[in-house]
Amino acid sequence: MLWIGQLLSDTGSGIGLLAYPLLILALTHSAVLAGVVGTARAITLLCLQLPAGALSDRFDRRLTMIICDIMRAVLLALLGILIVTDLASWPVVLVVCLIEGGAGAIFNPAAAAALSGIVPDRQLEQAAAATEARTYTAALAGPALGGTLFGLGQAVPFLVNAVSYVVSFGTAKRIRGQFRPENAAERKALWREVADGLQVVWQVPILRAVAITAPLMNFAFTGVIFTVTLALRQHGTSTAVLGLVQATIAAGGLLGAIVAPRLQGRMRLGALATTITLAGALLFGAAAPLLPSPLVAAPIALALLLAPAVNAALFAVTLRSAPAEMRGRVINTVVMATTALAALAPLTAGLFVQHVSGAWAVGAFAATAAAAAVLCLILPGLRHAT
Repeated sequence: MLWIGQLLSDTGSGIGLLAYPLLILALTHSAVLAGVVGTARAITLLCLQLPAGALSDRFDRRLTMIICDIMRAVLLALLGILIVTDLASWPVVLVVCLIEGGAGAIFNPAAAAALSGIVPDRQLEQAAAATEARTYTAALAGPALGGTLFGLGQAVPFLVNAVSYVVSFGTAKRIRGQFRPENAAERKALWREVADGLQVVWQVPILRAVAITAPLMNFAFTGVIFTVTLALRQHGTSTAVLGLVQATIAAGGLLGAIVAPRLQGRMRLGALATTITLAGALLFGAAAPLLPSPLVAAPIALALLLAPAVNAALFAVTLRSAPAEMRGRVINTVVMATTALAALAPLTAGLFVQHVSGAWAVGAFAATAAAAAVLCLILPGLRHAT
């Protein structure tokens, strides 16, 4: 039930990621305002990560998911009505975008922390691998659907997204189990609970190593993918071919999610992390001279093959390392630490592409992956991880 609901809501969120800027462009004809909405959403999500994780540890996690889904469904349905009645304006779209994103920031750690109450401990890696498959499937389907639905009508993608949240609400409601955090009544000030989550991450060697190493890899992967889009478009590549390139890259991650369960138990976590960072450095280096050919997608897709197995293993380790009553905030602390640097990747890619070249940009991100590989080899938390 959790997996099906999140697959639909993740796909709906992917639809919205493309539909929001398209709607802003249609309303204002301003690419700057479209960019402002996207950046504001990203900053909001980043700022909410730590407090959202702490909040998800205060309340019943299943109930939290249900409330977030209801809120998002109602908001998007109202936005669809405003669009149909020609009453939508870009500030209204911005507010809806930020609130929907904020509700998602609270929903995600609650859903992640609830996983340990649904599956046995020995199956956490397999469950997390299924989650990775869901994420890449949504990444493939969401943007493509968003463009198609927007072509049918400006309100259509938002109404479809609202329906996806209604279905997610229905599946969450049917989940059975105990999802109220232990010691929920014994609470401190919110900022102290946030600090407790940070302390756990820093004190556990594997989590500390991940918080140091993973930001570099996420920065490199995000930067390479964004560079490919910019460099190919700058060279005159059609949007249809660009979509095919992005789909090919995402397919590498989806295939990796399918094979991830077969890798679990066969390779140590430290070996997996070192392998993906080294492979990323080598394959990104091989991709650099291929630009501006669409064939650049092949080595990048190969680099993504191991990502789901590593992510699934790290997610299971994070759940096991956190006290039951702190899982939401620990998960979000790790997520924020590992993804914050990636927010700078598009800007870095843009500067390289505009002032140097796409090939040099990919080369710089390959060097970043190589630095992450060195850290995997020298940090005890990853070197000795089982």
